[in-house]
Amino acid sequence: MKFLRAALLLLLFSIPLVATGAVRSGDFPAGTVWYVHADLEQMRSSDSGGPLYAWLDGEVFLELRDEIGVDINKETDSVTAFSKPGTGTVVLIKGRISKEAQQKLLDVARSEGRLETRKHGKKTYYLSGDGRESHSDGSDPFDSLQESTFFSFAVNGKLLVASNEDQLKALIDSNGKISGSKSHEGALFVLSADKTFMQAGLKTDQFAEDDDDWDSKIIRNTEQAALMLSDADGMIAVEAQLVSTDARLAQSIGGIVNGLVSLQAFNDDLDPEIRTLIQNTRIEVDEKVLTISTVIDPDIALAVIDD
Repeated sequence: MKFLRAALLLLLFSIPLVATGAVRSGDFPAGTVWYVHADLEQMRSSDSGGPLYAWLDGEVFLELRDEIGVDINKETDSVTAFSKPGTGTVVLIKGRISKEAQQKLLDVARSEGRLETRKHGKKTYYLSGDGRESHSDGSDPFDSLQESTFFSFAVNGKLLVASNEDQLKALIDSNGKISGSKSHEGALFVLSADKTFMQAGLKTDQFAEDDDDWDSKIIRNTEQAALMLSDADGMIAVEAQLVSTDARLAQSIGGIVNGLVSLQAFNDDLDPEIRTLIQNTRIEVDEKVLTISTVIDPDIALAVIDD
């Protein structure tokens, strides 16, 4: 769980702000309610992503090395996670996943409770927890992994994790390939670029509230949201899209955001770097889709995160 939390923390860090390894909407099964994909190898090997990765290494991954002895720099190249009702959460971690790292993860699982070794054909997998099936609706990233976590190192170069035993067996059979629907009604929006660091998205209906304020109205009338963090000629590009149920509401939100951005662009109290960031922000509305995009100097991005 500590290992998985660190991977999904990447999503939380990217929110304030088609290449090899990127994911697409057809990669996920029908009914998927959220996803996150982090290409750590792309991040640490690029000029723009390198400083961001160094910050993550010092603030997040260092704690993991201290607690469980696994060095993400050496062991992990990418993390893909998603969830859907019924089958719960799936996490695929690609990398070297050395025998030493495997043993350390097994030791952590054993120290935190029950650990059971099981077989699927000739392949080994493990159960951490009480084995009870999850009935999560998929909206909570960790809810379906609380009672039972099934995981396996049976596929070379991958750590497979699932909250549903049949789902894990299916991943073992497919050599860790996600069984997506390719094209289906209501497929999740997935944003990608040539050098993608982070992709994330979710269906927002589970966050709807009954209150009649403006924020709740936006949430109730939003079907999906998607985020992307990528490289743009040495800068960090950030793009967010919101799919509304109502084209008029998308236009209204776009107008309000555009107005706020325009006002702040002339604020003399802002640092020049922040003013440049705001001036680089673009808001576009196409029917029901609102897109907000900008480019950020990596140093400014780190300063914003540190604040």
